[in-house]
Amino acid sequence: MKGFFGILNLNNGYFDNAATKYLNTKSLNHENTSFITDKILLENFTTPIFKNNKFPNLQFVGWCRLDNIDELQNQLPLSKNPKEEEVILTAYLKWGTDCVKHLIGDFSFAIWNEAKKELFLAKDQMGIRPLFYIEHDGLLYFSTSIPLIKSALLEKPKLNESYIAKELRNYPQEIEDTFFKNIKRLKPAHYISISTGKTIEEVRYWELGTVDLSHCKQKEDYYALLRTTLETAIKSRIRGKKNVGCQLSGGMDSSAIAVLLSRLMDKKNLHTYSFVLDETTKSYSDNGIDEQGTQEEIISYANLIRENHHHITSFYYKNVFEEFAKKNEVMGGYANSDCIWQDSLYKVAAAKNQIEVIFSGFPGDEGVSQNGNNYFYDYLNDFNIRGLFQFLIDFKHNALRKTLHYYRAKKAKTTALNYSEIQKKRNLLSPKSKFYNELKDSSFSFNPSFKSWQKQQICRAHTTLRTESEGAYANQYGIETAYPLADIRLLEIMYSLPADLFKPKPYSRALFRNICEGILPDKVRLQPKRSGAKTLAFADYWIYTKSEELKNYKIKNHTGLMLSEEEYQLKEAENEFMKTKRLNNLKEIDYLIDLNLPHNHKKE
Repeated sequence: MKGFFGILNLNNGYFDNAATKYLNTKSLNHENTSFITDKILLENFTTPIFKNNKFPNLQFVGWCRLDNIDELQNQLPLSKNPKEEEVILTAYLKWGTDCVKHLIGDFSFAIWNEAKKELFLAKDQMGIRPLFYIEHDGLLYFSTSIPLIKSALLEKPKLNESYIAKELRNYPQEIEDTFFKNIKRLKPAHYISISTGKTIEEVRYWELGTVDLSHCKQKEDYYALLRTTLETAIKSRIRGKKNVGCQLSGGMDSSAIAVLLSRLMDKKNLHTYSFVLDETTKSYSDNGIDEQGTQEEIISYANLIRENHHHITSFYYKNVFEEFAKKNEVMGGYANSDCIWQDSLYKVAAAKNQIEVIFSGFPGDEGVSQNGNNYFYDYLNDFNIRGLFQFLIDFKHNALRKTLHYYRAKKAKTTALNYSEIQKKRNLLSPKSKFYNELKDSSFSFNPSFKSWQKQQICRAHTTLRTESEGAYANQYGIETAYPLADIRLLEIMYSLPADLFKPKPYSRALFRNICEGILPDKVRLQPKRSGAKTLAFADYWIYTKSEELKNYKIKNHTGLMLSEEEYQLKEAENEFMKTKRLNNLKEIDYLIDLNLPHNHKKE
């Protein structure tokens, strides 16, 4: 398990009680993994604190993978085969807090400068690696794990009722917010530099922007650049790894990654994993299909070892309450975009195959493999007459319809003109709650240009929240998660491309389909986006069995924020399946509130 924990004394008081409580809950060799002074406690999980004579006044803890060490060796005085700790500390000595502007990879770390009595916390650009903090009683607690912060606090943290209300209302969360009122998530591409007596302030150091692609003259030049960059992104994530896993859903994103992995490493050490239906779960699925056919196409095309392809047909939890307990243990409570559905896959990968890193095709749909339907936004926003003329030729009456929708959305400031009606059906928040009229829905805000829409999609909170959750579940088993389609080098190129490369003609997802020429067999590369199969093949079975197990669970509603079960049953829903799914969700939130309720909490 990787990660770290720390407590910083923000004033001249003592933090002995908090430090003692934390250390007493651990069974690690603190002499090797901890660093303690009167100002700070630092602990690296299972890994000795990094020590080097080059950095006598610096202490480092982190969970990092850097992908540009070779480039940094030309700029920094590094040893021959430096580890991430040496690279980051050397960069910190040269550039100070600006060191993060030079780092590429997935990272979350803390540096304690003993000479300056200053703490530096930083997180990677896309927020793949977690980092949380809370200021409480003159102390700053920080960690890659919310449960560890909870265990170290001298009392239970207060619940974040605004966060809970947004979940009940099905509104998007602010990226920094968590289930607990004062436990904050360090935002992606931000750092904190703090010393005694100073105010905690997050500083942004990176934002998705364009890069110079003037050397690309033809469409194929762009495709070749993207192929090379994707291959580099995958190579950097298997550096130093022997046993590698790849989720193989049957979609283009994971399929392309699996094929490229097969070309970049020993196939004997490559394992693929797929969620599929079996005889029990198939009867719960409306269409009874999964993507085993496409998975077989990839196995044959890439000449993968069939014994290394593993089907996941169920979860290992004996019941829904064991599942909820696992969520609380790993995520610390209720978490937006919780990925417990991946947990059983990671457990199999670790126990049976000793996997060290597992690849995912997320967030392809939000980035380089997006459908491209909004590509024409740039033509309207920039008054590009030539582009608009070609748009009309290519899509005829659909172009007129889409243009009308654009201007209606611009006036309404949302692309989802009828979404408010859908949200009414999804609303689980009690009308009596103080939040009922306060909360605002920003689910589908309007972005007038294609580029601004792209940035909103790829940099939205869901990217961080999902990767963070998947990483937390995998980390239990000593596995790292890898997202080559979230590599910022790939995203910056994508963000710099001419809009017409995304044009969904002759097919949607045109950019990625064209990149994958020579990577995927055409039967997969040109397949329709929607086959009716679900990423979690047995999702319907999961929902129905949870409903049965929760049938007798009585909602306690400690916060007073929820609809009662009786009120909920009177609500209109799209269909019975969605009604069942949302009632499950209502009971799950209630159960996790009950587990985490502070003793002094009073219903308002």
